[in-house]
Amino acid sequence: MGKKFAAINYWKYPLRTLTRLAAIIFYSLAVFFIFTGCQTTPVAHVTETLPEDKSQKAEILVAYATRAGSTIEVAQAIGEKLAAVGAAVDVKPVKNIDNLDGYRAVVLGSAIRRGAVLPETAKFVKKHKEELNKMPVAYFIVCMITREDTEKNRARAFSYLEPLVAQVPPRDTGIFTGKLDYSTLNFIELLIIKYFIGTPEGDLRDWKIINDWAERLSRKLRVF
Repeated sequence: MGKKFAAINYWKYPLRTLTRLAAIIFYSLAVFFIFTGCQTTPVAHVTETLPEDKSQKAEILVAYATRAGSTIEVAQAIGEKLAAVGAAVDVKPVKNIDNLDGYRAVVLGSAIRRGAVLPETAKFVKKHKEELNKMPVAYFIVCMITREDTEKNRARAFSYLEPLVAQVPPRDTGIFTGKLDYSTLNFIELLIIKYFIGTPEGDLRDWKIINDWAERLSRKLRVF
């Protein structure tokens, strides 16, 4: 009798019941999103060698980790600048790299999710730590926090690289404002990023800053 009475009393308030159920579902999905990472619409990985002479062994590897494609384009721009001053450059996703044989320098870039570089980036550095410490290395990240250029935001952005820097000190680091396209987000990502974090949509990459950094980097790597 007690259970029957409780059930009848519970359904006397359908609006309250639906509100509670919606809250439970939302927070469950939010927790799932936080602990499984930000998975966005997959994009095709791009692998290319610069310059076009395939017989020439690449000297510099530009490796990247991305989710929505913004970091790929930054990596390609950096590779093109390095190739323009005489280097042979490979631009590849970190997931496609088994070893560093033949490379004399590495430029490693990553998108940022949940206040950290992507997991495959951290895994790459850990796996190749010994080899990376024997050659010039540079890091770059693409994130939206630097859309407001303040000392606090720059410091926070640099903190994303600290786990990598602690293992392999770089010759240089690049911190670039990224691109956010709401259409690449799933429903839960959109709710959190747009309505809770409040990150605006748009392409805020500054290509002059990116290209200038890449041109300076060619001198710091000193492999050709």
